[in-house]
Amino acid sequence: MELNRADSNDEIYTGVLRYKDDDYQFVFSDTKLRLIPCSEKQRSSMWKFGMKEITKGTYTQDEPPRMEEDILVGNCNESRKQIIFLPKKGAYISKQNSVLFIDLKAYIICKYVRDSIDRISFNAPEINCIHPTNQAIECTLDIEAFMNSGTFSVTARDFECTTTKRQPFVVDGKNVSVYFGISRMMSTKIWEPPMTLSSNMMFEFDATDDYRFVLRLWYIGKQFIQFLCYRKNVEFSKVELAAPCEDGTHETFAELYVLDEGVDTEIQTLKDGRYIKQAYISGHEGQILSDIASEKLYLRHLPDSFQSGKHIDAARFVMITAAFEWEFDRLCPDGICKSKERVEAEFIVSQKLNELIDTSSGKTKKIYKSLLKCIERRPSLANKIEKIGSDMGALLEPFGQQLYGFNKEELNYTDMGKRLGDQRNHFAHGDLDKDFIGLSLLDLIFLQRIIYAMQLKISGLEDKQIQRAINDLFQCRFAI
Repeated sequence: MELNRADSNDEIYTGVLRYKDDDYQFVFSDTKLRLIPCSEKQRSSMWKFGMKEITKGTYTQDEPPRMEEDILVGNCNESRKQIIFLPKKGAYISKQNSVLFIDLKAYIICKYVRDSIDRISFNAPEINCIHPTNQAIECTLDIEAFMNSGTFSVTARDFECTTTKRQPFVVDGKNVSVYFGISRMMSTKIWEPPMTLSSNMMFEFDATDDYRFVLRLWYIGKQFIQFLCYRKNVEFSKVELAAPCEDGTHETFAELYVLDEGVDTEIQTLKDGRYIKQAYISGHEGQILSDIASEKLYLRHLPDSFQSGKHIDAARFVMITAAFEWEFDRLCPDGICKSKERVEAEFIVSQKLNELIDTSSGKTKKIYKSLLKCIERRPSLANKIEKIGSDMGALLEPFGQQLYGFNKEELNYTDMGKRLGDQRNHFAHGDLDKDFIGLSLLDLIFLQRIIYAMQLKISGLEDKQIQRAINDLFQCRFAI
């Protein structure tokens, strides 16, 4: 039977599903799916599981089978609800007695059986802030009437004015669109608010029965919210799946649960406004999502939480500088233009080194070749920081001047690049005997803001919107 769950971690589902052309009783709780053979014949032959027949009637231990199925579809015993399991493909299937244990990535609880999905709706505390729910209401307040009788009126705005325009993006060659909207829920129950507003992020796409694609969209959606909050600990409170209707509308029929690591949302960071509002990136959501889907947008440096982001160790230092270099190559694919004099000087030196290489041998030749590579090598981290400071100085200057001014230092991109480059090399090469370059920590704090400016610039945002986004995300407290 299926038990009503008290919370997302207290659930048990039982029923029947088909696997490898056989029916199994299933028991699902926590993150494990257990399959129990239905028939006595199945149970009596389970000893062969994970065994290899070397000669007729003779078996030896073999490597456990791996999960090859994309999905497993079960029917719950009492409710008759359909449950779709998405196992970890390629993971080993373990066995204890005659019970099979299967690791899962996600599962879907279906209120109704439908053949396809064409929309995913995401809800989370972060989304309620990124696309504020309070924009859906208008309050009419007569101060005198309110003070005397406590009366006021609240009106909900229509869906059209609280729904953003659809923005297209592409995932694995498939067209998807994203938009934000606000749902309303009315209740007459005395223990519930009479009206509840919830902001939702929607992904719409051509109807599909590819549940792996749906799961991929879930991960892309989560990375998108992580990017807008500059932290990884975001979690969707509800993810609903909808099927297409003949009249062009959508019918919500299922909920998706991904067995990701549970996280505690940092509500205080939301209260502080540490996130990028949808209004700032309006019209560019699709570009950001496309870059996430194609793994062009660098996200590996995001801290696990806002609190952990306050602490910088060697690994995080290197990852932030790596993020800058990655985004620099995207923003400046042609690298740094050299002056005519520099190009001519490098040409002359290269010619002379090539002559020396041709007339040398052994270790001397190798040294000359390494010197030639020094001329041909890509710009250094310091060169790149200096270039961004020159190109984006007007956009970045308010944040840099404020940060360095508070610390009684002067913003200089040349010095900043040298300090960061030297300290990054100390960490990367294990130079434990070198003293830590103290000011490089201040440089790294500023570099995080530079990275966001570069990423949002690549996505097509105007400078003023980029400044607003950085101002909110890092709580710089400028009036922009």
